[in-house]
Amino acid sequence: MMSLVAALDFSNKHILVCGGSDGIGYGVATAFYEAGATVSITGTRSADIYDNDFSHFTYYQLDVQDEAAITQLASHFEALDVLANCVGAVLWKKAEFERSGFEKILSINLSGAMQLCTEFYPLLMKSQGSIINIDSVASINPAVNNPAYSASKAGLVQLTKALAKKWGHSGVRVNTVAPGMVPTKMTANQSGPEQEAQFSKVNPIPRFGKPQDIAGGVLFFASPMAAYVTGQQLVVDGGLSL
Repeated sequence: MMSLVAALDFSNKHILVCGGSDGIGYGVATAFYEAGATVSITGTRSADIYDNDFSHFTYYQLDVQDEAAITQLASHFEALDVLANCVGAVLWKKAEFERSGFEKILSINLSGAMQLCTEFYPLLMKSQGSIINIDSVASINPAVNNPAYSASKAGLVQLTKALAKKWGHSGVRVNTVAPGMVPTKMTANQSGPEQEAQFSKVNPIPRFGKPQDIAGGVLFFASPMAAYVTGQQLVVDGGLSL
């Protein structure tokens, strides 16, 4: 039986964390690097604009709404063991109730995720690798002010299941992790100290989540410990969705 330490050793593994420039994605990328992996990340802006340290990663600028850019990204890779899709966007001030805003969020959160999966599938088939998508508890309990975000994340769960069924015989596992409230730039208007104090009164685990909490679920799915797990959603929300 493989030891726990060996199962979480990603030495000689090639990992791509799309959306790894900040927030949850950066936490996931850092966790893989600390586990010995060779890690590439993407972000929407030039690398020098971010505050985070990218010295341990290979960085690619990527807009997942650009089909050609995703295809070009895939051409840079000769091998890949894990694709972690942490790309996500949300619009505020009721912008998701407008068709243009709604379609933009679906394009980023769902259509972009689909193309990333299909572009990297040949390499993952060769390595018998895995895909881990990041959805949200909004896929379970929708965010009333964010219909596009909620719909896109629910769609991502079904996409995960569909690809898991389609690609299982090829040796590619596809799973998804659903974070609860994690303070990031995207949730900055909802995750201040006052909001956390109120949140802690009602959440079973009385705190907001951390990127490291989500990274633990991602590394589990990517590891041999999950070798017989595919098409599943792991909810990491401190009990928020109960």
